[in-house]
Amino acid sequence: MNTRTEVSGALTRKERIRTILIGAIVSGLLSMAIVIATAKAGISPGVSPLVVLFGWIGFGRLLGARLRPFLSLLQVTGSGGVAVSAGVVFTAPIIQVLARQQGLDIPPVDVSVLILASIVGSFIGWGFVGLATERFLTDPKLPAPEAVACDRLIDTAAENPEDRPPVWTSLVPGLLLGLVLKACHSLKLLPEKLGRVSLPGWGEGGIALPIPTSAVYLGIGALLTLPTALMIFGGSLIHGGVTSYASAHGLPSETFRWVGGAAMCVAVIWSLGRYALEGRRAGSAAAAEVDLELIRIPPDVRRRQLASIGIGAIGLLLLMGMLGASALQLLVVGVVALVLAAFLSGLGALLSLQVGASASPVSGTTFMGMLVLSLTALGIGLEGMDGIALLVPVVVATCVAVCAANDASQDYKTVQLSRFRVSDHLIGQIVGLLVGALSVPYALQIAHAQLGGLGSAEIPCPQAAFFGTVLASLFLDSAIPWGPVGVGAGLGVLAVIIEEVGRRKGALLSSLALAVGIYLPADIGCGILLGALARFIATRRISHSTHPGILTASGLITGYAFTALILGISMSAGWSGKLALPEGYSTDAGLPWVIGAVLLVATLTCVTLNYASRWRPRSTGADRAGSDVEAGDA
Repeated sequence: MNTRTEVSGALTRKERIRTILIGAIVSGLLSMAIVIATAKAGISPGVSPLVVLFGWIGFGRLLGARLRPFLSLLQVTGSGGVAVSAGVVFTAPIIQVLARQQGLDIPPVDVSVLILASIVGSFIGWGFVGLATERFLTDPKLPAPEAVACDRLIDTAAENPEDRPPVWTSLVPGLLLGLVLKACHSLKLLPEKLGRVSLPGWGEGGIALPIPTSAVYLGIGALLTLPTALMIFGGSLIHGGVTSYASAHGLPSETFRWVGGAAMCVAVIWSLGRYALEGRRAGSAAAAEVDLELIRIPPDVRRRQLASIGIGAIGLLLLMGMLGASALQLLVVGVVALVLAAFLSGLGALLSLQVGASASPVSGTTFMGMLVLSLTALGIGLEGMDGIALLVPVVVATCVAVCAANDASQDYKTVQLSRFRVSDHLIGQIVGLLVGALSVPYALQIAHAQLGGLGSAEIPCPQAAFFGTVLASLFLDSAIPWGPVGVGAGLGVLAVIIEEVGRRKGALLSSLALAVGIYLPADIGCGILLGALARFIATRRISHSTHPGILTASGLITGYAFTALILGISMSAGWSGKLALPEGYSTDAGLPWVIGAVLLVATLTCVTLNYASRWRPRSTGADRAGSDVEAGDA
């Protein structure tokens, strides 16, 4: 049994409503901002600890003893929209990316279809993970890294609400640097890449390694531990090597996607198998260590979650009907999608508690689900672009369901660790998800229409590009390049071996991180590594809390993303997005490069100084409050 003293002082009904409203606003803003960052970097950062920090900073002095239950509910509600953002960005751009790959007219983002698909996925994922909550939370041996981080933050905030992290020297500089860098890049005032290093490779010219100045890459890297960043960077070098080899030997440019997808599948299957083995060894005795009263779902709440799944199922049929599906397609694809959503939601929740919500391989599990749906669709006669157009919204709903479960399991674990009843927080989760479902499609529409287009060099959407390649092979070309798939599977096995060797030596070298890195160009991997190095240099000899560094890194991502969103909205309103620059001005000239290098150094210095900050609450709880806020394949 957990011996921690139970917390009293639950929120009143009015306080709960106010907290959920505040969380809904946070959910909407964060989800819209993260759309652009995720579409650009292919990685979605975990935000629950960030939501707790914002709540502490904004309301710590006002709430006093009520701060603990407030933060517990806020982190559940405020992070929900970002789960929807990841689910949509990983899958919805498949249509635009595939049209770009095939040389077809690129269609606009269908906001109404995406809203319905997101709502369907939110209801299904929320229902399935809620019904299985007791099973997920009865194993105290699962590490649940984000949940532990949030619990420690909430502890520290409740013990010393006045000792908040220094916002003006951490969050604000991060926001400003993110804003300036993105604005300068968008307005063509500064180069996005400073020079390039050429590494030996199989093709002519080797592997190009540009040095990026993007705040979003640096910020995501600064939320990662160095081993994880090194694995992502290693994957991006493999990307460069495969691309170089493909170019030299006349292979398709998307060869690296097959390599990365096969490596991801191996890593996902290994993670699932290892979890099953560890769970069997742990046995049912683990449940004896858990206070079951905190995680028990009352019968009336179970009925609501069953109703939620029913609403999602009806919505899925409506969605497919809108897209012109026949009765047979509605029945077969709808049933298979619902079964997959149930299975993959459970798998996502389990993997999330095992490796963390941010490192959980959502794209890998979604890829396996997409393969099953694709084969089902082909089996009943769907083909060509029409078949893909019908299938993609179903895949979006499935991925949103997986991401919702992925996020919810960590949030509910935080509630359990904080000694509150999980069932009291379920309503906050669905509110956060639905707010994201309504806001994310509009942000994606703006990104596509005004910021270069989905699948472009500006917004590459790595996961959607890979999925599009696979769907084109199945529905258009009827061919799978088994050579690159075999190479990727071999690399996946090698990554698993590295992970297991590292585990025995006490280092977390995630095979999933390497597989994700193979989707990413070398400049993204390099930016992530630079951010992680800045964090590592600052924290390798200190053990106290590093919340100012977390705020700086999050500020870089948020400042970049919100600036991109504002610029997109401005262009939608009629602004050309250009400035009247002096004749002959070019980012290839010396001065823009010097300014870009100065801003890059300033950004890394700001991250380093804030992670090395000597801020420390007076309570000894600060010694337990340091946490790793991992970013990954959310």
